[in-house]
Amino acid sequence: MTLEELTKLVAEGESDRVEFKGTTGQRGEACRTLCAFLNGDGGTVVFGVSRKGKLTGQLVSDETKKDLARAFCDFEPGIEIPTEYVDVDESHQAIVCRVEGGAQKPYAYDGRPYRRVQSTTVKMPQEQYATLINRRGGFQSKWELQHEGDVSLDDVDLNEVTRTAKIAVAEGRLSADVDVNDPKDLLRRFGLLKGDQPLNGAMALFGKGLMYYPQCILKLAWFKGKDKTIFLDNRMVEGNIIQLQSEAMAFCFKHLNLSGVVRGLYREEELEVPADALREAIINALAHRLYTSSGSVSLAIYEDRVEISNPGNFNPEIAVQGAFPGMASTPRNPTIAKVLYLRKAIEMWGRGIGLIVNACEKARIAAPKIYEDHGFIYTVFTRPTVQEWKDKIGGGTTQTTTQTTAQTTQTTTQTTAQTGIHRSFELTDAQMRIVEYLREHPSASRREIVENSGIAISEDGVKYNLARLQDLHRIKRVGPDYGGHWEVCD
Repeated sequence: MTLEELTKLVAEGESDRVEFKGTTGQRGEACRTLCAFLNGDGGTVVFGVSRKGKLTGQLVSDETKKDLARAFCDFEPGIEIPTEYVDVDESHQAIVCRVEGGAQKPYAYDGRPYRRVQSTTVKMPQEQYATLINRRGGFQSKWELQHEGDVSLDDVDLNEVTRTAKIAVAEGRLSADVDVNDPKDLLRRFGLLKGDQPLNGAMALFGKGLMYYPQCILKLAWFKGKDKTIFLDNRMVEGNIIQLQSEAMAFCFKHLNLSGVVRGLYREEELEVPADALREAIINALAHRLYTSSGSVSLAIYEDRVEISNPGNFNPEIAVQGAFPGMASTPRNPTIAKVLYLRKAIEMWGRGIGLIVNACEKARIAAPKIYEDHGFIYTVFTRPTVQEWKDKIGGGTTQTTTQTTAQTTQTTTQTTAQTGIHRSFELTDAQMRIVEYLREHPSASRREIVENSGIAISEDGVKYNLARLQDLHRIKRVGPDYGGHWEVCD
């Protein structure tokens, strides 16, 4: 590095990838920062810059170089730290230590691992360190590629396996030569079968019997106000990733404000927080959670926000406390992520945040805040205020809502003095179309309703409306979920 290049670097100031030290007397602090850089995308430490950001250099002797060399021996695993000496004047030199992201993450200095959060070096959480240790130990050590002794193919929903393959072929994400009707071969192709035993990833994606998997539980809560003092709806749902995403979206459709928007010939139902953004955030939480933790993915709806959380920490490659569109992504569970990509539940890795932001921009609401706290990653959407919502829907749009208490669930028709929003429980266009379709096709599935009824809503929206129609006693289910049928109540 030339003096001109170094002067320019110093003038730009410290950042998430650059840190200055006055002298090598601060080599301990500098090594901790270098450790964080090794655990991330790399960075540069410069000795010989004053607190005011002035390039001063320092006196460099043989003993100075030996002190640095001894300090660099305290990295684990061992690594060479590239070091340059740049003449500042006739007697002073700046010392430049520049490293790339290490190939054997995680690295520790003096027995402790570190990471970079914006322009600060902090201790790496234990769970994150353990995750990187597993990654260093090899692909096969991942939770998704391990297996439990008591599960078999009987515990896997093979119909969902074949359905995933059919979707993948239709979308061009899987070769048309694949036999989509051979679920065992498909699981093997997906990397989710060892011999005849399904791996953990198969159970997380397609499992039926999940009593041995506390990770496959979703917590859902709807709170009164802005804290957790009083809840109006609180439940825990067990299921695989596909089922849990559907349950989460149905919960959102049940408890978030809903407006009717006419597009073309059909009336579409639109959530106050865009459904596409919520769906992407939920599937990201389920797909990329830390599965070695028994903690649950949670969805919490408050008066002013929607919080989605999952166990885990940001990958150390993410150097900022937050996320942004276009950010490179290293999936924590690449096999699970690959299958969800084939199923078109997620898009290409790294695009999820961008899709969420774009959906929010289109709906004219703020992008969510994404942050890490005490071993969990949070995605927090801000709900529109009463006035913002009234302005968007025109103040008199028909709304659908369910008032839930600890004792009972009831429907009402009212105009609240607090919000001025008229809530009516007359059937929407979508609900009327569903009723008429079920009258002719009582055994129809939710997907069949989406594909054949001409209703411009998602499968999650159909699930919500079916539940609403049951609450309103317009339809009832006869028999089990699989093998039963719908009966229209005239």
